Amino acid sequence: MYNLIRSELFKLRKDRSFRVLLLITAVLSLAYPLLYYFDSEERRYTGAEFLIKFMASNGYMIKFGVAALAGFFIASEYATGVMKTIASSGNDRGRLFTAKLIGFSVGAMAVSIVFPIVSTTEVSLLSGFGHLPEGVDAFFIPRALGLTLLYTAGYAAIGALFTAIFTDSGKTIGFSMIFFLMIDLILGGLGKYIPFFTTVYDYSIFKLMGDISKPSIGSGDLPALLLVPVLTIVAAGLLGILVFRRKEIK
Repeated sequence: MYNLIRSELFKLRKDRSFRVLLLITAVLSLAYPLLYYFDSEERRYTGAEFLIKFMASNGYMIKFGVAALAGFFIASEYATGVMKTIASSGNDRGRLFTAKLIGFSVGAMAVSIVFPIVSTTEVSLLSGFGHLPEGVDAFFIPRALGLTLLYTAGYAAIGALFTAIFTDSGKTIGFSMIFFLMIDLILGGLGKYIPFFTTVYDYSIFKLMGDISKPSIGSGDLPALLLVPVLTIVAAGLLGILVFRRKEIK
């Protein structure tokens, strides 16, 4: 298992699509703060203020990054025949999928922290880092970054499941983007008619990811914030393994 994970991490480092995705995210992270810096002469955000105010925007980066990386890093191996070779190597398919999920999650998490780190660093160089406003939890920065990584892993597990279902880069990217962008509206709309879906949505990573950017989080809310993405990783991972084991790879 260790060698399988090392192999996936090695492929991740050499993967051109991963490097391009990191570069695109970094460029957007540099451009985004400048729009506010030059457009607002009276109000210039400090690095700390920018991180708090715009942390929620990182959710779109996570969704885009997971969808794109799922298609190019995993699903593309079906088209090139690499997946068939790996699946016929004699290794257990469950171990193979788990190793790929770990490698993929590491790549997605790397992409997810580019925006908050690069943009905050840029704003800090322009206006200074400043200090956290009154009422903001002193542990906001490490908590926000830690939860970002954890929730990205949850999204990555769902994205990996889609790759096992569709086995095609275009279909995986397209469906993942539509799913991640529309699932809030779908569950919210269904919840108006069937209360069960409201409960499902309230305790899903799709809803709770918005809480990452909250200035402070009560001790009673933290267990759900930690447990939901972990359960999502386990559930989506197990479903992915089940689908991958039964999949006929051509």
